[in-house]
Amino acid sequence: MKQPLLEVDQLIVTFEEESTPTLEDLSFTVQEGDSILLLGPSGSGKSTLTYCLNGLYPKELDGKMSGSISFAGSNIEEFKSGKINLEVGTVFQDPETQFCMLTVEDEIAFGLENKKMSPDLMESEINRVLSLVGLQHRRKDQIHTLSGGQKQKLALAAVLALEPRLLILDEPTANLDPAASKDLVETIRHLKEQQDITLLIIEHNIDYWLPIINRTLLLDRDGSLFFDGDLCEAVNLYDEELQQRGIWLPEAALLAKQAQLPKPWPLTIDLLPHGLQFQTKPQEAVQTGERIVCVDNAVFRIKEKVLLDIPTLAIRQGEFLAITGKNGSGKTLLSRMITGLLKPTAGDIEFLDKKLRRWNTNELYQQIGYVFQNPEHQFLTDSVWGELAFGQTANEEEIQKALEEIQLAAQAEKHPFTLSQGQKRRLSVATMLVQEPQLLVLDEPTFGQDSHTTEVLMDLIWKHHQRGCTVIMITHDMDLVDRFASRVLIVDQGRVVQDDKPAAIWKKTDLSVYGLSLPAKEAYCKQKDEASLYA
Repeated sequence: MKQPLLEVDQLIVTFEEESTPTLEDLSFTVQEGDSILLLGPSGSGKSTLTYCLNGLYPKELDGKMSGSISFAGSNIEEFKSGKINLEVGTVFQDPETQFCMLTVEDEIAFGLENKKMSPDLMESEINRVLSLVGLQHRRKDQIHTLSGGQKQKLALAAVLALEPRLLILDEPTANLDPAASKDLVETIRHLKEQQDITLLIIEHNIDYWLPIINRTLLLDRDGSLFFDGDLCEAVNLYDEELQQRGIWLPEAALLAKQAQLPKPWPLTIDLLPHGLQFQTKPQEAVQTGERIVCVDNAVFRIKEKVLLDIPTLAIRQGEFLAITGKNGSGKTLLSRMITGLLKPTAGDIEFLDKKLRRWNTNELYQQIGYVFQNPEHQFLTDSVWGELAFGQTANEEEIQKALEEIQLAAQAEKHPFTLSQGQKRRLSVATMLVQEPQLLVLDEPTFGQDSHTTEVLMDLIWKHHQRGCTVIMITHDMDLVDRFASRVLIVDQGRVVQDDKPAAIWKKTDLSVYGLSLPAKEAYCKQKDEASLYA
């Protein structure tokens, strides 16, 4: 009988000062060539499991670990320092945490040097892995100039250069636009065909991976394993339990459920029958007021390269504006420029009829809340409670209520950096909401969230919007845009190329040109309409 590549037996992980384990009695095996999807709610221990599998724990663990993990027949703890990482490659949830060098090519070369590759062979190997992820044109660039999605691709390239037998991907598409996500999955598929690499994929958005995976592991909120098997079986047997636990269902299954289609439900939209009817929640007419932001011939350039060129743009009080576009298109730069975090090279920007350069900084950011793409960039204190209380007039009762709303009351005394990525995101959003800003800007607010906490976050944001807060949301999630946004800006190469209501954008725009995709319902209707034409 073929020996498993990886064996996890009765794994229990408990962090220091925690009374309950993060991972509870976890046991499973991984066979050579498996492609496994690991799903679970935010905070269920998925990333903790990653640190156990790649040897970071128990060496770097502030806590206790019991049970055993074997790789290719040997206990992981028996591997010499660094050796297991040549066998088990990991692309972490936050790619910036694993970079060691300053430039793209040096980051790849660093791993190859540790692998003791001959310098004569490095040139072609660097080109090979950068070509795999579409970054060959950025080879000489500084890493800090890459977009979030490009950093994710670089982290993947650096790991692929080591040629690991097991590749762990921790939320690999979270920062990628839909087109880049599909490209990444296609890259991994080709890699599997060439090398038969074994995959463990941790994701919330699972639709991209359906053509690749052959097995699914489901974690509960307490870090225990409650399902090991076929995803289609899990969806059709346990759909209610999955949603209660915050685990996303495939888009097709969600549409089938909304249309009250009898089971079994398919996992892909093309297998849904024609003529499904969905309950839609009519959007209320948006009552907008005076202009809160006004952009006049604003340009941002570095040296001679123009990164943003916005001739005119007005945002009115009470709007819920979505900014979208492919990775590196300038979405985040635009949001930072219109909020004063980035000064334009030329032109003017006004906030509340006053030029940004004339605002007192402290007064400006009492009116504007900005949630960064990387939540750690805005943490200032050593506790979750302290983050919500910092610089606020809110009393203890209000802070406690905010913690309960974002499901972090139990983590009140923890350092923000010890939270899971999803928990960090909820905290970063809450720190801005408690200050009741007039303008709230959120860069990928649902990054790393399960389905339940996504609903919690969006409900909080919507309530603040209903109280008069103007919201700008940067996102690739077109379903969120369809549900919440009153207006959509599509940014491409530093310019606003589309500006309209969501429904109009879906009808008139080929979103694939901009690296985007239609919301699930719109994609279903378009696919079935096209099928009817050729029937």
